[in-house]
Amino acid sequence: MGTRRLRDLHQRSDITLGLYDEREDRRKRASDRFGVTVFGQLEDAVAWGPQALIISTPPGTKGDYIQLALKHGLHHFTEADIWCYGAAEIERVSRQKKLVSAPSASLRYLPVVQALGTHVREDLGQLLSYQLHMATYMPSWHADEGREYYARHRDTAPAREMIPFELNWLNPVFGAATDVAGRYEKYGALPGDVEDTWSLSMRLQRGGVGQLTITMACPVNHRRGFCFGTNGMISWDIYSGDLTVQTSADKESRVFNFGATSKVLEPMYHQEINTFVDAAMGRQPWLQSYALSQQSTAIIAAAEKSFVTGRWVKVDRNAEPAIPLPRPP
Repeated sequence: MGTRRLRDLHQRSDITLGLYDEREDRRKRASDRFGVTVFGQLEDAVAWGPQALIISTPPGTKGDYIQLALKHGLHHFTEADIWCYGAAEIERVSRQKKLVSAPSASLRYLPVVQALGTHVREDLGQLLSYQLHMATYMPSWHADEGREYYARHRDTAPAREMIPFELNWLNPVFGAATDVAGRYEKYGALPGDVEDTWSLSMRLQRGGVGQLTITMACPVNHRRGFCFGTNGMISWDIYSGDLTVQTSADKESRVFNFGATSKVLEPMYHQEINTFVDAAMGRQPWLQSYALSQQSTAIIAAAEKSFVTGRWVKVDRNAEPAIPLPRPP
């Protein structure tokens, strides 16, 4: 993600980029490819005098960088994470210092997701239920990095990480959960001590229910959903960009395509990070608050507590997922 952010931003002529990274090989690659100033010591990067900080580090490692940004009065952007690092305090200090503090919600910039939100509001009526299933094969992610890669560690398991990643856009479209029942187990043959499948059942604030299941042990990529309301139904496919609407007023389904991810994924990331820079410059607002991201992390915390206790759990909006991840009962 750090490379992607550099690639998207180095095209701008109105900013100057620097990179802090502990690894010399990464600093050299960034310097050679993008011509950016590089730093091997964090103190030197801060002394360089940046106005904004983009935090592209693994899940569970962002808290100290967020506090550094707040301490030095820097606007900051953070990649999606399993934890939120104290949303209320981050937002309080950000308001006090007039900072743009911007947690990522990448898929909110995806055309099919934006269209889904519009059709849910205009066509669906009262929501009854939604379901989203995601499947992929984790060992294919960063296969050359070995144990260094965060997805090969249990607390930062990729299926666990993807739950808040998906909820960051599902919650604005359908509403966040008030109560959750959850389950996480290892059904496939992923390497190491990592559960491969998370599944959540949710009662929603706006009424209706939601189901979200993510598995990381399937060799076929899949990311599709359905929602049902008092006026009809909508289905969508994140990978193909297809969206289908069928209401009681339609004689036939209305089928739309908003671009396969192979064509729209990079423009999505480009728009997201450039929106952050423009927001830091006061040119436009940032759409994802820490409070919204905290909704997502609180829901996964409730889901995991549910699995351990065997009960539905009410969502505590200030809760964070446990470290270490509790063992399944």
